[in-house]
Amino acid sequence: MLNFFKKFFGKRRDAYMGPEHHDWRTMVPQNVSRLPGSDLGRRRVVRSRLPYVLTFLFFILLAVVLWFSIDEATPESKNAPLRFNTDGFLNVGYVQKVLATNPQGTAREVRAIRADLEADNQVLSAQVARRADGSLDINLKERVAVARVALNAPNGGPLVIRLVSPEGLTFSGQNYPEQAIRNLPEILEFRFTGSGDQLNIDGLDIVGEFLLAARTQYPNHYKQWAAVSLRDCFGAQGSTPSSSLHVIIRPGTQPLDRPALNEIVFSTGDWRSELLLLSRLDLEGLLRKPAATAPAYVLKLSIQNRTSSQPIPEPRLVPVTTR
Repeated sequence: MLNFFKKFFGKRRDAYMGPEHHDWRTMVPQNVSRLPGSDLGRRRVVRSRLPYVLTFLFFILLAVVLWFSIDEATPESKNAPLRFNTDGFLNVGYVQKVLATNPQGTAREVRAIRADLEADNQVLSAQVARRADGSLDINLKERVAVARVALNAPNGGPLVIRLVSPEGLTFSGQNYPEQAIRNLPEILEFRFTGSGDQLNIDGLDIVGEFLLAARTQYPNHYKQWAAVSLRDCFGAQGSTPSSSLHVIIRPGTQPLDRPALNEIVFSTGDWRSELLLLSRLDLEGLLRKPAATAPAYVLKLSIQNRTSSQPIPEPRLVPVTTR
């Protein structure tokens, strides 16, 4: 009798047994893979997630637009705070002078300020950004000076010194220490047109690259160079046989108990190979040979003598002759 009542009035196996049986997934084995195996299924999954991706990209784009809107905004004050940094010698006074050339001052658009700063040949690039409070962040990258040029002033005043970049441009060299300028090789016997930042010297692009390579790869030689003569450098025709660079050596950089090396001649077409050759030469041994009886010599480094109908092996030491 007891079993009869349990059978008809007791809890049935398929009845609701509590919260743990509320989810049908607990009653049915779940061995279904979350990632569809077919291409169609995977494309459907991608399409189902596409709205979320587009929403995320929209907010990213909105943030970028708001950032540039704040960066390009024009503040009310013409004298907003300024943060300045450079990798060279220009100072904040230079930047303030550039800003003062326009009545709006720091209230100008950052693109216009950047263009004014980069108009100076000394500035290779300028990064200008405006903060939300209207202040400016200015970071300058300056051109490297590898040589100097002395020019007569148009009104007969003192010589005008301009510095030479590896690209063959000249710039004023504002705030450069005097000693740093004196240590640079001087460009001599050149042909030029224009003035200021528009000064154009024949072959200066060749000699600028040449001096940069010497300065970075062969500094011990570069620091002994007092000047570079361009009398035989023919600019765009620098690879012609007779085109050359004449490097004059600083007198105080050599021993006094041997003949002096006054000059080194490089060809404009193959100076890279000749710089490497110079670094491997035993100059001391060559200048101290018993046959070296002249008081001073010129070292010709041309890989091939380009000026003679009967080529003479190079390199060679040639006694200095009075011109």
